[in-house]
Amino acid sequence: IIKQREQMAGVSRGYGVLRAMGRVFEHRMASVTSSASSNGSSNFCSTTGSGVNEINEEFEEFFGQKLGTSGTTEDKSLPSGEAEAGAQWRQDVPGVAEAEERRADHVSESNLTHVDRRGECSMVDVGGKPETERVARARARVALEPHAFDLVASDKMKKGSVLSVAQLAGIQAAKKTSDLIPLCHNLFLSHVGVTCALRPETSTVEINSVARTTGRTGVEMEALTACTVAALTVYDMCKAASKATRIEDVVLLSKSGGKSGDFHGAV
Repeated sequence: IIKQREQMAGVSRGYGVLRAMGRVFEHRMASVTSSASSNGSSNFCSTTGSGVNEINEEFEEFFGQKLGTSGTTEDKSLPSGEAEAGAQWRQDVPGVAEAEERRADHVSESNLTHVDRRGECSMVDVGGKPETERVARARARVALEPHAFDLVASDKMKKGSVLSVAQLAGIQAAKKTSDLIPLCHNLFLSHVGVTCALRPETSTVEINSVARTTGRTGVEMEALTACTVAALTVYDMCKAASKATRIEDVVLLSKSGGKSGDFHGAV
């Protein structure tokens, strides 16, 4: 317990020092900005470098070494160019450059096509790919309470025919996939099919979808969007009769075409 208290005290002192350094930095930068404004913008970078040197000296007074050094007192002033300044600070602040390199390597190894080496989102350029036929199938299930299932089966829901409306909603949604999911390509769909079947033994509505195109990227998201929105439509039309409706098992059943080849999931 005594050791833990000593560690916590050390952490607390460390935070205190960092807060103090923050206040010193704010004070220095305020004076630097004021000085630069009075002397002209051309002197800003050199004035800033002088201010950073002063902060380095105060950092050394607190911690025993300057920023970015390991037992050495080598002086590093801020470069004049903004790009060079950013690169310099990545080198000066311990661990920043290494962390960025590890992140880039991790992103590269993960094969996430919608993420670039910096970890930023990126829409895939499919311009160089050949056009092939692409087909994808997906499924979703909607679990209903028995009384709600009976209303759907007898077509007595107040909003109308649940299965017919859900089918149309799924088809419409597939055509809007690129509007709903930011990095999806806008595809010309040659076919979208949605079927809704009642399963009395489990009081569920099973929704199956298929999407087809001839193009440079797959239609998995269109098939998944179709059955998902169809399931949401079933929920919407049944929510007045039952609040316990559940959407379950939204899965990609299969896909074909493209460089990655065919895929067949659980039936």
